[in-house]
Amino acid sequence: MIVSAATDRLNDILIELPKYKSQWETNVANPYVRAYDLAIDNYQKTTKAQESRDRMLAELFVFSASVLTGSIMMAAFATTSVRVLAGRAALRVICNNNLNRTFDLMHAAATSKPVMFALGGVLDEAKKLANKQVTSAAEKLTSSAPIASAPTALNFMTRIADFIDTNHICVHDFVRGVQQDNSITEANKSRLADLVGKTPFCNPPESRRVDENRLSRKMELLFYMSAVLDSDKLVTYVPATGGTAGGMGRDIEYSKNAIPQLPSATDYPKATSPRFIGRPLQPFEPGQRVEYDNIGSVVRDRINTLSRLTGNSSFYPEQNFAEKLLIDPTGSTQLAKAEQIINRLSTEARPKQLTDVRMI
Repeated sequence: MIVSAATDRLNDILIELPKYKSQWETNVANPYVRAYDLAIDNYQKTTKAQESRDRMLAELFVFSASVLTGSIMMAAFATTSVRVLAGRAALRVICNNNLNRTFDLMHAAATSKPVMFALGGVLDEAKKLANKQVTSAAEKLTSSAPIASAPTALNFMTRIADFIDTNHICVHDFVRGVQQDNSITEANKSRLADLVGKTPFCNPPESRRVDENRLSRKMELLFYMSAVLDSDKLVTYVPATGGTAGGMGRDIEYSKNAIPQLPSATDYPKATSPRFIGRPLQPFEPGQRVEYDNIGSVVRDRINTLSRLTGNSSFYPEQNFAEKLLIDPTGSTQLAKAEQIINRLSTEARPKQLTDVRMI
């Protein structure tokens, strides 16, 4: 039996696929998860010392993956995992915005982002030559079965491993399908072999690109930036009965709610003073103001340290010992800086093309 040159080339790709899988695992996925594990450990130690409120750690992992994408693989994984971001509007906006920017920059507009990792920019041309095989292979990437999600490094490591495995199966089945499809000409099989060689999955980094300690510091800083963005509350209030707006009487608060808008949003709430209307039982029309949760001195010190270690200036102004205990300077300036830091870290880590890996 004579084996065609195209079949030989496709066979060579199949032989190489396990190596590509191992390179993605060893050089990107495992170091990324270890960096997250260290970041979470430091974050928990700091917030425990501060007795800070708990945050959903699963939320924080996807937040990191969406901001510090580094590669199309992490961006595609984060896209499939964004559903764990339940209830935090600002994070959801940031994650989706950063992920969309990542794919838009690489002109990767496929509906299924995992397919972009498996087959990438060759998708359109491959569909023209072997659409049946593309569709059949891509079906391997979709699953309706729920995943047992837990905020542990082991959970994320196995989920990323599963993600890489399913992409491996997808590329393998596509190549094997093309190889065995008699309706595809030899010339087109050769062309498809060329295309597969340009896919993101078949272009893993050949050596480790991740400085785990540095990446971990950036992740941990992101966690605190998320907490800062989450610290603002919109308070609706009126002066105490018999008091005056801005006077010494204690205000009566009607509501205190989280603010979903980012500080840069044009519709971010603005302070308004209560307006005197003179009604007997309700002399004032309520006003509103923005208040901030106390981040705490231990967390503020850690934020300043990480901010300097990651190329920024101190996040908070210098305070003496008494000021640290009595005054939390978190305010609109810090919220704006938090959003700027998130966007800057995202820009630095965003891959420029489908096969680019910028893992810090």
